[in-house]
Amino acid sequence: MDYVFKTNINKKEYDKFVANFPSTNFMQTTNWANVKNFWDNSLVGMYKNGKLVCAASILKRNVFLNKKLFYIPRGFVIDYNDEELLKQFVCKLKTYAKEENAIDIKIDPFVCFNQDNIQNIKNNKNIETKKKFCINTDVVVKSLKNLGFKHAGYRKEIDAYTQPRYTMVIPLKDNNDVLYEKETLKRSFPKNTRNYIGDYQKQRGVEFSYSTNIDDAKKLASVIQCTEKRQNVTLRGEQYFRSIMKSFPEHAVLFFAHVDIDKYLEFLKQDMKNNESKKEFCEKQILEAKRIKEQYGSKPLAGATIVIMPTCKKGIRMASFLYAGNNTDIFPSLKITNGLVFYRLCYCLDNNCDYANLGGIDGSLNDHLSIFKSKFNPEVLELIGEYDLVISKFWFFLFKISVNIINRIRFKK
Repeated sequence: MDYVFKTNINKKEYDKFVANFPSTNFMQTTNWANVKNFWDNSLVGMYKNGKLVCAASILKRNVFLNKKLFYIPRGFVIDYNDEELLKQFVCKLKTYAKEENAIDIKIDPFVCFNQDNIQNIKNNKNIETKKKFCINTDVVVKSLKNLGFKHAGYRKEIDAYTQPRYTMVIPLKDNNDVLYEKETLKRSFPKNTRNYIGDYQKQRGVEFSYSTNIDDAKKLASVIQCTEKRQNVTLRGEQYFRSIMKSFPEHAVLFFAHVDIDKYLEFLKQDMKNNESKKEFCEKQILEAKRIKEQYGSKPLAGATIVIMPTCKKGIRMASFLYAGNNTDIFPSLKITNGLVFYRLCYCLDNNCDYANLGGIDGSLNDHLSIFKSKFNPEVLELIGEYDLVISKFWFFLFKISVNIINRIRFKK
């Protein structure tokens, strides 16, 4: 029986298909389309003998003169090894795009050119890495090229494309696919990282917690504001985080770090009593603790982040660490952010995740995000990047020129 292409497929059917398809990404879900509500969304799929065999969540945006852009986050939910299915699906998708006045179809599959441990890259170590995200890379790249997709390039900057082309992940299972014990995972970190997590922070009053309460999104937003002011950037606000919590009610989790000031003061006084050499440092910290207590209260919020737990039931289950912020006015010497990362990783272990995705980085590995994330012995993924299937060369060319002009005007301002 021939394949049958359908548009506006049933949301529940789509979600069930994506959840049970091996190694799908949270951006391929309808939940993510709900978050990106300033785009229109269409669900399309290909059926064989009445059964859904591949699908895509298309984000659509009007650009000018009723022309549209199609963006399919993390690409198609499809077996790229099935050349005939892929060919038929793309052919039907092009026809649908023309009917919708789309000028381009953009995809960025979560498939990698390379996957390696950071120590192998920077220090020429020989740590074995299971390249689970590099399987069938050649097949995917060749197939997309044969179908007319044009590669967007190999730039390394974190903001060069819609999604960063480089990211860091932490494997949570050994080479036999057995979950790490928490202490085993901790021992894999460099000494100057693991020394500042666990008992070190517990003794000093650092406390970690998690929440699935949507109203706690305001706490994350308050810490993000600290990061915005410190780095002079604009990130996301409370409404965006509430949207994530609302759209992913079973998967989005907020994590927080607080400091019990009274407990820390007690520790400092005892530490000063037991170690004469630490007297000057402890006295300074006591004064600082009293100032912080007066300004922020007895249990100030020092850090917060949001994580989307795996949305797929099969294949590689990866938790995605999204936005994070910290208030560096709250005892930077306690390295609280280190502990918050480890607390999240322990939560991921408790929930049987295969990987934790720390998020995008600059491909140079010299940016501040790369340097911080390298503290946790991650693996670096180089994704294949963006591909465009241009539907109208003229209108797409005109659109790119317009975008370049707008960007130049903004840059000059």
